[in-house]
Amino acid sequence: MGLISDKKKIRIVKKCKAYFIRFKMHRVLGPFANLMIFTGYLSKLSKWVEQNKIPFDDFYNNKVLHKNRTELYQHLCDTQGLDKAICFMDFGVGYGNSLKWWLQSNKDKDSKFYGFDTFVGLPERFGPYKKGEFDQGGTFPKVDDDRCSFVKGLFQDSLQRFLLDNTLTQKKVINLDGDLYSSTLFVLTTIAPYLKEGDILMFDEFGVPLHEFRAYEDFVKSYYFKLEVLGAKNNYLTVVFKVI
Repeated sequence: MGLISDKKKIRIVKKCKAYFIRFKMHRVLGPFANLMIFTGYLSKLSKWVEQNKIPFDDFYNNKVLHKNRTELYQHLCDTQGLDKAICFMDFGVGYGNSLKWWLQSNKDKDSKFYGFDTFVGLPERFGPYKKGEFDQGGTFPKVDDDRCSFVKGLFQDSLQRFLLDNTLTQKKVINLDGDLYSSTLFVLTTIAPYLKEGDILMFDEFGVPLHEFRAYEDFVKSYYFKLEVLGAKNNYLTVVFKVI
């Protein structure tokens, strides 16, 4: 039997899609759709890990703790010169733990620190966390450092205006901790024209297949960005890249 030609494959696929819609197959498969999508992206994440040799990695770690991230942060400071003047942009400030660590660790007077957040919780559901979870009551973390300022509101409402109003000359260290696919993808696509070689992208929830990992995948595929992975912590929950 001869191989099916590409044209015939296309015709078969088109017909299958038409029949799927015609016979309302979503009624049968719909209840399993989210599970299938999750499994697909989890498989992509597993494949990504297998294909990428990560120089600073704690896998497998049976004690996943947020404080483990600071070991990775220190590694970045030591190997990437991040103790010098930087522009640190924290997307998803929360209680300010990451932001405060960088403020304490980077003492360069020319460094600038910006914290972006709604400060009233998640704008939409994130896995088991409901909309409004992590509400800070609209207040900023207590930070006594005039190098730091906060930008309140949805990233979709605040980031574009911020980029128009500010000139970012230092090496950028971008902490993506908005958790959500929508938030992460928006930040990446909006800031893409401003990224330069050597800038750092830190994904705080990279190991969540349908959110930050999916946003990362869609971004690099759409914008053809070349990124070098520098390290990972907490079983790939936190992963850091450098623009090359």
